Amino acid sequence: MLPIFPTHRFNPQNIKADVVPTMIDGGTAINGDHTVIQTDGGGRWEITYSGIILRNPAIIRLWDAWTAYMPGRSFWVPLVSLYTGPRPTDGSNLLHPSAIFANDADFPTVVRYAAPHIVAAIVSPPSTIPTQMTVNVAQGARLQAGMKGDVGGRAFKIERILSRSGQQAEFSFLPPIRDAIAAGEPVNFDWPLALCKLVLGQDLAPALSFGRSAQMAVSFVEDRSTNIAGEG
Repeated sequence: MLPIFPTHRFNPQNIKADVVPTMIDGGTAINGDHTVIQTDGGGRWEITYSGIILRNPAIIRLWDAWTAYMPGRSFWVPLVSLYTGPRPTDGSNLLHPSAIFANDADFPTVVRYAAPHIVAAIVSPPSTIPTQMTVNVAQGARLQAGMKGDVGGRAFKIERILSRSGQQAEFSFLPPIRDAIAAGEPVNFDWPLALCKLVLGQDLAPALSFGRSAQMAVSFVEDRSTNIAGEG
């Protein structure tokens, strides 16, 4: 199983995660105009963490280990979107999730809340239309446009609620999911992940102030070329 970037340990101050349209270079015309064409493939996730403070030996070592591991490899990257997710309430106040559980301190393959916070499952999977599905939330609030999650190893962002009945909602989303997803599969709104690679050309070597601390940033781009079967 592929490891999960340990965002819960690096604790970035700023998180940027969104679906960005895929562009191709249309070339330069004789008159010098340059053309860029947006494809209809639905885009891909781009994620940037900044304000990562390397302030103790353990976190500096962890950063150095991950910067050694990441080039040329695929791994999971958290969207960190619980704040805007369908969080459960006690009627008037949002409930707080339990503590984060990870099965390894440095290269975990499982990261989740110790007790499930939001519980949701597929009712009608994306199939003929790879940008629509129906999800039921058994524990949590009703789904809303703009919420982020993942199912079957593919991250998505809800674009528009098309219909709803109680806690069940049919919605459109991006980017398209063309992998086989079955009814009943769990949908992860607690700690959703995107399969990513490191953006090339970044300087990830920390300039340690007095050899003790540094502030870092790192960017990832979704890897949609990898078969995710068995990698969740």
